Amino acid sequence: RVKQVLRLFRLRQINNGIFVKLNKATIQMLRIAEPYIAWGYPNLKSVRELVYKRGFGKINKQRVPLSDNTVIEKTLGKCD
Repeated sequence: RVKQVLRLFRLRQINNGIFVKLNKATIQMLRIAEPYIAWGYPNLKSVRELVYKRGFGKINKQRVPLSDNTVIEKTLGKCD
């Protein structure tokens, strides 16, 4: 049962993470897998650090690290 929940959350390796919307079903699934996972509410600072440290984008079919906003602005254009 726990393996099935981890598979549904796409947590197949150690040190993987995901963001999920909390609803009744996901809370029940988190409680089933609770001995094997850590979960909580992210803050903006943590998400920003995570994206800049581990985030990648695709430009011309190549994987490019998201070191700052210039990569995003080149691809998506400047948004005002």
